[in-house]
Amino acid sequence: MQNQLRAALEAIRGVKIPEFPQEVIELDNEINSKFANVHKIVSILEQNITLSGEVMRLVNSPIIKLKQPVDNIRDAVNAMGLEQLRNLVVAAAFKRLFNSGSLQRDILEHSVDVAFCMAYLTEFVHGVPRDQAYMMGLFHNAGSLLLAAKNQEAYEKLFSMSLVNPVRLLAKEREVMGADHCMVGVLVAKKWQLPMAIINGIMLHHSANLTRISNEEVRSMVAMLQLSNAVVAEISIGAYRGEEMKAFEEHAVQELMLDEEVVAELRANLITYNHKS
Repeated sequence: MQNQLRAALEAIRGVKIPEFPQEVIELDNEINSKFANVHKIVSILEQNITLSGEVMRLVNSPIIKLKQPVDNIRDAVNAMGLEQLRNLVVAAAFKRLFNSGSLQRDILEHSVDVAFCMAYLTEFVHGVPRDQAYMMGLFHNAGSLLLAAKNQEAYEKLFSMSLVNPVRLLAKEREVMGADHCMVGVLVAKKWQLPMAIINGIMLHHSANLTRISNEEVRSMVAMLQLSNAVVAEISIGAYRGEEMKAFEEHAVQELMLDEEVVAELRANLITYNHKS
């Protein structure tokens, strides 16, 4: 794995991995203190109006599905708890960073749709928290964003390939870019101090055989991610789905033991979400 990470670093030479947001560092310090102060946590989040606004939008969105909408950050802390809110702050901060090129915007929009599907699927999959599923969906293509920043022209064809032939993609990425987006994504996830289950999920999310993933939580999250990607490729982008993407959906449905009605509802909800966005 170390050789793969070194290759990933070399592949993005000259492209800086975004820094972990200062607001999250301050938030972590307060959350991990002996006596966490809610008033101070609210002040940390409110000092960045753009970030706090995006957090509030997420908190009150169909992604989180609170029983009652909240009007301010303090109410959001009380309604969700510190750890869940912290995950949404990380997600909101990440979304702000990648919007410099048309391909990056396309990749990020795809990731946002996948994150929506991931959050929705937690209603049918035991043991995966909604906020963590959303974060996994949002970050799973972080490596693609950096490879696109390195060489947009070369990576545009590779991203299109990812929607059709996701298994063969990794070898092609290593051939063209010097590393695949999964390992570059691990670099981002490590720097952003994401949970280990998400780091492993990012590394393994193009696995052709889910049964080889021994950790049950990671296997479930990867299956959710593969199903979400298959649905988003079909609905949001209208891409022709090759046999590999179809297999992703079929194997994920089997692994998660989902009824076809659930997948149909997921498609319908994604269409509604995109219409409202």
